[in-house]
Parts: sequence; C-alpha cells; structure tokens
Amino acid sequence: MVTMSPTAVVAGALTAALAFAGPAVAAEPPPVNGHTDNWVNEGTPSVEYDNGYKVDSKSEVKAALEQCNDRSVSCSATPVETPTEVVKWFDVVNDSISGKPGPVGNCGPGQGDMVLTYGGSQTFTWGWNVGASVDVSLVKDKLGVGAKAEYSESNAVTNTGQVTLTIKPGERGMLKMGHDMERSVSDVTIQGGKFGGAKITGLRTEAPLKRDPRVGKDVNTCGAPLLNPDY
Repeated sequence: MVTMSPTAVVAGALTAALAFAGPAVAAEPPPVNGHTDNWVNEGTPSVEYDNGYKVDSKSEVKAALEQCNDRSVSCSATPVETPTEVVKWFDVVNDSISGKPGPVGNCGPGQGDMVLTYGGSQTFTWGWNVGASVDVSLVKDKLGVGAKAEYSESNAVTNTGQVTLTIKPGERGMLKMGHDMERSVSDVTIQGGKFGGAKITGLRTEAPLKRDPRVGKDVNTCGAPLLNPDY
C-alpha cells in the first residue's frame, strides 16, 4: 500500500489544474467612443529649455520637437507610463443605401423586423497633443515612440466593411467600425538646438496598430443615443 502526504496531494492537484488550464488568453482592449473621446488632448505638454525658459504653448512645443529633424540635434523619448491599448469605435456613414447616411430606424407602428445590408468606410489616424497632423517619421524614427513593427507606417488607415442589420420594431441602428490603437505618454530629451537643449514633458501619442479592422453593429432603442451624438 502506498500513502501520500497531504502536501504531495495538494502539489499534484495544482500540477493537474495547471496542465488543463492551457495558455492565458490576452485581455480584450477596452472600447472607447471615437466621436466623444478626447484622451490625446486631455494632457497639456510643455517644454523647458536648458536656460530655464519654460512654456506650455502647443505650437512652441511642436517647434521644439521639430528640431529633432535636424541631424545636429539628438533626441530621445522616455515613456512615463506603460502604453495602453484601446479599440476606437465610430458610427459609419452608410454607403449601401441611397439617401440614408445615418441610422436606419424601425420606429413606426405595425412594422416587422427590417433586414438590410449596411456598408461604409472609416479612417483612423495618428494623433498627438501638439497639433492636428502627426509627423509620423519624426515620432517613430527620431524619437522611437511607436517604433515597433505593429505600428502603422502611414498617418492614416482607412478600413471598409459591411454588416447585415436586423432592426426589430422599436429599434434603430447602423454600422460601426473599430480599430486597435495604442496610447503612449512620453518625455522627450533634446540635446542641441535652441538654447543648447530642452526637455518636453507630457507628449501624448495615439497610433493605429497593424491589425484587422473591427466591424460591428450599433443598435439601440428608438430615441436612445448611438455612438455618434449627432444621431
């Protein structure tokens, strides 16, 4: 007869449980409403030059950043927090049904289910908090922000898609499209250039990742809000 100690029994049970557990599944990035989200602009960047001059004007911070395109200037970015991923969703204007760019409603009395195909396209862009248009080459190649291969190499990514919508009585809905984005907050050290050097704090960037587009349905009851507040 073979006997086992309680410790051995517990260890064996844990080993068996781990064997059946399998590999961990990556968590799904949280969704954000692209129509109302303003993460990129919530933080105010600033630049302080080596002579003590400090300013938080976006245009001046951008001008300081653009010095990094000069070969005589050395720049490096340091993350101040762990980058995060989100899925940015937008309601998409309908390209499939003439004269119905917005949501399709089944809000009248005595109607059955409405079934229709709804298609369209949506553009997802790089963003930063020092102006409207991102200098992707500067951010990726000079600063190393978003240098990994998963980042889109162009300023904008346009996705197309379509869904079959079943709109029940009392509902309205439309196509929505999402894209995985990564958000970073960095400080940038500049050596050389104006006043001999500077440090930029609080540079926010948001970049579309090289992943498949997401397609979904934005359906709600008549009178209730959709992602796009204009609808």
